[in-house]
Amino acid sequence: MTAPRQAAFPTLADWPQANRILRAHGRGSIPPAMAAMELLIACADVPVALAALAEAIERASAARRPRLLALRALITRNRAGCERIAGMVRAEVDHSRPLPSIAAGLEHCRRLFDWSVQQNPEASVALYSLTNPRLLARATREVVGWMKAQGLLGPARDTLEIGCGIGRMQAALAPLVRTAHGIDLSGNMVAEARARCAGLANVRITRTAGRDLSRFGDASLDLVYAVDSFPYLVQSGIALVETHVHEAARVLRPGGDLLILNFSYRADAAVDRATVRSIAADADLRVRLCGKKPFIHWDAEAFWLRKPARSVARLRRRQSDRRDGRDARRDRR
Repeated sequence: MTAPRQAAFPTLADWPQANRILRAHGRGSIPPAMAAMELLIACADVPVALAALAEAIERASAARRPRLLALRALITRNRAGCERIAGMVRAEVDHSRPLPSIAAGLEHCRRLFDWSVQQNPEASVALYSLTNPRLLARATREVVGWMKAQGLLGPARDTLEIGCGIGRMQAALAPLVRTAHGIDLSGNMVAEARARCAGLANVRITRTAGRDLSRFGDASLDLVYAVDSFPYLVQSGIALVETHVHEAARVLRPGGDLLILNFSYRADAAVDRATVRSIAADADLRVRLCGKKPFIHWDAEAFWLRKPARSVARLRRRQSDRRDGRDARRDRR
């Protein structure tokens, strides 16, 4: 796609990327809100995004044009929110570049999310919300409904979200679980989450340093989950990722679950799947789902790991102890 002739204003638009996004959405490969978000990221300007979309509509086949027209209507209905998203993109506070150390990564995350929640709470956890609470609530309901259908929720289950943001998941899970914990390293996010969850007796929001799950005891939880937070752990270094997966294995009860929705933003699904399988094996967790996309309104890849009801590590220790006992008895004979 070439830049539309009528766009006579400064722009950071990546026209090949915009073209890819609009072609994929026209085929039905990208959910509408996600397509709007990706187009705004590529163009960093709402008029430029709409100009690119107008050109795509003009060139589209009859089969693909209705999707593109609906995308234009979505952006138009949410114009003010899209302007806010474009402004956040232009600020370039967020980026996906690897960071030099865990400390640098955690500080980047703290600053980013302290800033982003001040721009808009909904956009701070999901740019695809276009700052519209209804769009975010729709996506949240879909995630919670899927979690419930997989048997991950229940009135006797204790849950923890790593990187809870504004507390939208805790508010949604509170009626469905025994406890809904959330941790975050952003003070502004924690304040927003506590305000949203005020009055929910089984919700606990805690600010942490972001390095581990040391506030939680061994075998104290049934579900640990992360919604779009692992990419920032990956950005900070694989050692921080490994720590959190091993910590999840420690705090989960036998048969408990670790759910990661989006492992990274590096757009290499094969590498993500291989990395998750390797870390899971090292943490003695079983892979139940690896990189599937189960949602309609959000294109997250789901990684679902389960702690065995009987830990292989414990079985190995017992087998080793039995061998040592046999050896000792043989030596005594």
